[in-house]
Amino acid sequence: MSVFDLPRLRFAGVALTRLPTGPRNGLVDFSTHTALMDGKPFPRDRPAAEYHAYLDRVGGKGETFGANGTFNIDAAITGVELVAGNVITDDAVVGRAVDVWGHYNEYLATTFNRARIFDVDPAGETSTTIMVGQFGFGRLGRSHDVEYMFSGGVHGMQPPRFQSDGRVVHQFVVRAGEEMIWLDSAGTSPAVDRLRSMVGAGEADGLVVQLVMADPAPMPGTRAWQLRGTIAPWHAGEPRTFPAGRVLGDLTVDLHDGLATFNRFAPADDLQLCTESGEVLAAVPGEVGVVTVPCPATDEALCLVSGRDVVAREQEVVVVVDEASLFLEHPRDASDSSQDVTVEVRTFVRGVPAAADVHIRQSHNPRAFPLDQRENIDVVQLSADVISTDSAGRGQFVVRGAEAGATRLEFSPSGSMTVRVLPNHWWMDDVPQDEVTFDLLYREVFAFYELMYSFMADEVFSLADKFRIDTYYQITWNMCDPRNRMKTYYMPQTRDLTGPQARLMLKYLRARRAEVAVPTIEPSLSRSSRPITTRTELIRALKHGVTIELAVMLQYLYAAYSIPTYGAGEELVRRGDWTPEQLTLMCGDGGETREGGLRASLMDVAREEMIHFLVINNVLMATGEPFFVPDIDFGTLNEQLPVPLDFCLEAFNLGSVQRFIQIEQPEGLVGAVRLGDLPSTSDSHDYASLSELYGDIREGLQRVPDLFLVDQGRGGGEHRLFMRESVNARHPDYVLEVDDLRSALFAIDFVTEQGEGQVLTEDSEEDSHYDTFVRISELLMKERLTAADKGRAQWNPAYPVARNPTLHEGHAKELVTDPTARELTALFNGSYFMVLQLMVQHFGNPDESLRRSKFMNTAIDVMTGVMRPLGELLVAVPSGRHGRTAGPSFELDEQPAFIPRPDVARKSLSMKFRTLADAARKCPLVHDKVAANLDHFAEVFAG
Repeated sequence: MSVFDLPRLRFAGVALTRLPTGPRNGLVDFSTHTALMDGKPFPRDRPAAEYHAYLDRVGGKGETFGANGTFNIDAAITGVELVAGNVITDDAVVGRAVDVWGHYNEYLATTFNRARIFDVDPAGETSTTIMVGQFGFGRLGRSHDVEYMFSGGVHGMQPPRFQSDGRVVHQFVVRAGEEMIWLDSAGTSPAVDRLRSMVGAGEADGLVVQLVMADPAPMPGTRAWQLRGTIAPWHAGEPRTFPAGRVLGDLTVDLHDGLATFNRFAPADDLQLCTESGEVLAAVPGEVGVVTVPCPATDEALCLVSGRDVVAREQEVVVVVDEASLFLEHPRDASDSSQDVTVEVRTFVRGVPAAADVHIRQSHNPRAFPLDQRENIDVVQLSADVISTDSAGRGQFVVRGAEAGATRLEFSPSGSMTVRVLPNHWWMDDVPQDEVTFDLLYREVFAFYELMYSFMADEVFSLADKFRIDTYYQITWNMCDPRNRMKTYYMPQTRDLTGPQARLMLKYLRARRAEVAVPTIEPSLSRSSRPITTRTELIRALKHGVTIELAVMLQYLYAAYSIPTYGAGEELVRRGDWTPEQLTLMCGDGGETREGGLRASLMDVAREEMIHFLVINNVLMATGEPFFVPDIDFGTLNEQLPVPLDFCLEAFNLGSVQRFIQIEQPEGLVGAVRLGDLPSTSDSHDYASLSELYGDIREGLQRVPDLFLVDQGRGGGEHRLFMRESVNARHPDYVLEVDDLRSALFAIDFVTEQGEGQVLTEDSEEDSHYDTFVRISELLMKERLTAADKGRAQWNPAYPVARNPTLHEGHAKELVTDPTARELTALFNGSYFMVLQLMVQHFGNPDESLRRSKFMNTAIDVMTGVMRPLGELLVAVPSGRHGRTAGPSFELDEQPAFIPRPDVARKSLSMKFRTLADAARKCPLVHDKVAANLDHFAEVFAG
């Protein structure tokens, strides 16, 4: 039965909680999401800093006001039990790490995702819930050094159990299925191998994980808890979030086969397990955790005795609700049943499922209603005040929101759950899209979170910053989409954004997408024979790899920019140039879901190529070389590389997709060319594909001696965006670092896996870049054939952008001559230079955290907030050549170079951003947000 079953793995360590404590101050009315100052609502259009200063004066911030709501553990396996009561410490899993992570974020494609912690009722202190998305154990150091033994997905919330005196228990289950991964090293541990066998044979339906946290110690922005935990088999039908067994005070117990197995949540000495009639059954072990001792069987109720005193009697009937932390949308009116939630109830009599009557009453938390002084507030409506469970101990009731706020549902004879009913915001659904301004969005959605929580403004960006919201409107919506509320990455992490508020955000997003210019197209009237053996050869090959990854990223970006945005596509549909089906194919559904069409697929691949550019540079820097930024000239690039591929900037079409397929094709699809008896010859370092180049590099890394000069742990990295779910499943700790041969080989395999697939994960269902482009080619061909069958005119999926546009005369390039297009191209190229300069500046001091680097974070902001809108504008502007529009040329007037003096570097960056901002303001086609973003970047480095 749950943790009472064998085998059991014990672990111990520290749990770190970063729970924002501001809302616990009694100065928030949660029925209306209103912050109070001196008993009156604080105006939402006033600066958040003013309210935070007030909280400082009245002591209203609590211990961790600026905490970011993350939960993580630093723990390791301490022992295993294959036989009850026999704890062994020489099993291979002992000493290995135990990790909890968040859900894979498919929008940002991240590894290193954190689990979450939040209050369902922030006005109290008894509803603190955690949410884990992924659980793993077995790594030693980094998972690509010594891999995990097990990794699996976790779903739902984990409410607090047995909470008292600085102690709390959380429990979750990893169900058997597709998200459960047993890695090869599981076979080295008899205990883990037994768990794997039980799940595989159907003897268990998953794993149960129990966390016992105690004695929290305050740290800056954090509380550190002593952690003890257990991993054991789990069976369907057992509770998922409540400890199994017979409940006596702060422990549970199972009597079976002449043994008593205690699950203790608090230490205590001199306790005895007795029957109600006074028979002593066993001495209770004093330590926290699961411990087994001999014990006779009994049919009587149990109690705990200390000396002559009974300190705890058995709760003979235990009521369990697994989903004991519940958020409810407010109904539209009293008759609206669409927001109802059915609550599943379990009853156990002396630890065994059995029928029972359950009485339910609600008790609202007055601290959640400081503006409402009523003594009794029914926050919810219940379908019944008393329910009867069946012989299997199962029952249910329906709960509906009645008034916004928080309440506790008390179950008699035992148990409880917390319910939060969100504010009534249905009026927002009636606001027309063209009336959704940023001021309205901030006042009705963002302001409350700016006042209550400072971590967004401190660590990411302020929600009052219109230009940042406009820049990142898509990802802002994705994080706040109500469909993601049960994911750890959902924002706000408090999970109390209402559905109408989210839909108001979606209207604002769609309004931003409509801000596009659409041109009018009018009819015209008139593998090598000599392996890499030296450091010099390897450095040269790595630089070729860096150059190719950057060139590939730029051409994918160019092709993506050439596709009209969703807003532009809607206009093309209105004109009759596109059909609604073609709009969906190219641009998805407009941002409501992750389905962004072929345009989004190209952008996803381009983002991963940027990571390849960084990770190959990490390999290069680990050998002692500086960060390498090649100057890409698409007019001459194909003559300079050892790979006979066609790199160019051109519009998205079937032809360009075929080029992409050739670039990404796996090594096995390229064969030697022979004719009769004529010998097949090739230059020693010419490669038929990028895959062959990386194959040679991989072998060279293993062949060249004394290659890595960087110290362990100083290999760059800490980048975790644009990672794949398959990587996150097996290596949730991976952050691109390279500091030795193993990590360098893993980095090469990581790049090759995304490009051609089947390298790190043989059974992954994710598309490689090669698979993605083959799929895109098939979809384009299908649409072309469909159009031909229906007699439609030839369809163009992209603007007629120039091929290899340039501001300078050059070989195999199209000169941009239109003055406006030249002005925009120069502005784009200047922004592209700044992205590369920021990267060079960061990697000039590679010990700096990449994730927290002002240089790298600004580089990403420039790509998103400046390059993207300029690129999407350029492709709609005439180039000066008949029938062509312009496009980004990615040309550099100077080569980025590291500036060693920090003060000079900051001043230089600020000055150049200011110059670009001035240039942006002079061009009437450029949106104000671009100049504002450039001004912001100038200010970032001005100090």
